[in-house]
Amino acid sequence: MTSPIMLNGQDPTAFTSEASTRLSHYYQVDSERQAFIHNILDKIDADAKRINELELDLEDQKSSRASYQSKAIALENELRAIGRQVEKDSFVVVLIDGDGAKFADEFLRDPIGGAERAAIRLKQAVRENLRDTGVGQDDIPILVRVYANLNDLSKSLRMSRIIEYDEDMRLFAERFTNSRADFDFVNVGKGKENADSKIRRMLNHYYRNIQCKKIFLAGCCHDNGYLHDLRDYTGSNENKLTLLETTPAEPSFRSLGFPILRFDDVFRSEPLGNETKHSFPTMFPRARSPTQVPAGPGPIARPTQPIQKSTPTIPPGFQEQRRSSTPIPTPTTLSANTSSPIQPTTTPEQLAAQPPRASSVISSGNGGTSISYATAGGVNDLQNVTVKAPKPKKQPKVIFYNTDNYRIDSPTQHPPRTPAQTSYQAKFQAIKPSVFCNDFYLKGRCKWGISCDKTHDAELTGPELAIHRYKARTSLCPAGPYCVDYDCYLSHHCPRMPCSRGDMCPFYDTEKWGDLHLTKEQLQAS
Repeated sequence: MTSPIMLNGQDPTAFTSEASTRLSHYYQVDSERQAFIHNILDKIDADAKRINELELDLEDQKSSRASYQSKAIALENELRAIGRQVEKDSFVVVLIDGDGAKFADEFLRDPIGGAERAAIRLKQAVRENLRDTGVGQDDIPILVRVYANLNDLSKSLRMSRIIEYDEDMRLFAERFTNSRADFDFVNVGKGKENADSKIRRMLNHYYRNIQCKKIFLAGCCHDNGYLHDLRDYTGSNENKLTLLETTPAEPSFRSLGFPILRFDDVFRSEPLGNETKHSFPTMFPRARSPTQVPAGPGPIARPTQPIQKSTPTIPPGFQEQRRSSTPIPTPTTLSANTSSPIQPTTTPEQLAAQPPRASSVISSGNGGTSISYATAGGVNDLQNVTVKAPKPKKQPKVIFYNTDNYRIDSPTQHPPRTPAQTSYQAKFQAIKPSVFCNDFYLKGRCKWGISCDKTHDAELTGPELAIHRYKARTSLCPAGPYCVDYDCYLSHHCPRMPCSRGDMCPFYDTEKWGDLHLTKEQLQAS
């Protein structure tokens, strides 16, 4: 057997196999190296493209930032210029309801010089208050607007003996207007709501004007006419509105949170004499005994005091007592030329000897009683006095609250299906795009009068009004459960029991008061 050929002491076959294996390994390593190099080159190329894009974006951002910075600087300069202009042209306004706030008597009695002094005194009082509160500059303009019905105001002042002639008030208003370029005394003419309407519009206008730094409102605190309008301005941090109290303010105004000042050296602090309501006790004539019989005519002294024009009220019991008395002789009408035995100097003894006056009592068809006193003003002075039956007392208005101090509404029901539903819808469609004025139809009065932009002239029947009232009850009152308006026709909690509208109900999750769906326990008055 032939032995294998050896090469350098090794088997050539084994050497060849080992070389082939190593060569394959080298091929694999080279392939991996080339793939790695290709991947690196691809990554470098992608990064280069991304860097190029980022460089472009950077340049764009630099350009945009420069543009925005330039615009921001321009806007800041413009804003500062506007701020300086606003501060330069800022002002303070004084709105006066002249029917409610009257100037002091010392000014009104001297319409020529008093108007000038009143203007100076008012401006000084406002300036001192601004200085104390730190509002505005010392030279900030003060605008004064007085709105009043000069005809009725002049008459009231004359009847109260503040002025001698109506023309004095007109002269005062003219001199007050001409005393300062920024002062105006405006005659709004006849109409109860004319001055109120002007004040409301001007208050809204100046409150929204950023150049107006402060508003002084005078003549609005003597009654509750402005109360609901002023509630719209509560809750603001501006502290822009200040109330000027002349006559004592109603307690409700103090709960609004506005500062309340008094300028007693400018305005009257007491109401006029003819503005004060007096109540007089009703005097009933004493029933005469049935056994008394007139002895004959006697001298009657005329009254030295003026006779009151108020009509006495005779209760039904007294009428029955008069009817049950013995027959009363009918007075005899005397001719005009009959001499009257009137003695101006009648003594107490003579008066005591005088017989009772003859009278006749006649019941009228409307429940009143006509009493004829033949000797009320002497023998010649026959006069009839008509006495009306007492009017029924009005039920007091009340508002019910629960233990949470939430207002509770009376229950309401959906109006029945009647022809009034069709007629109401027809009238509702006919006035579109306008709507029925809720205040006019449901309260019987509208504070805007002829200036109201809603419909007043459509005639609604009783059933149609009931439908309209129910529709109003489906709306949430802006004052919510804390409403204090006795005549409010809106709802202060969900009127439906139970409510099936879910989150579509306007009383569900309200912004100010949360969920206004009350339970049966919550609907119980406290």
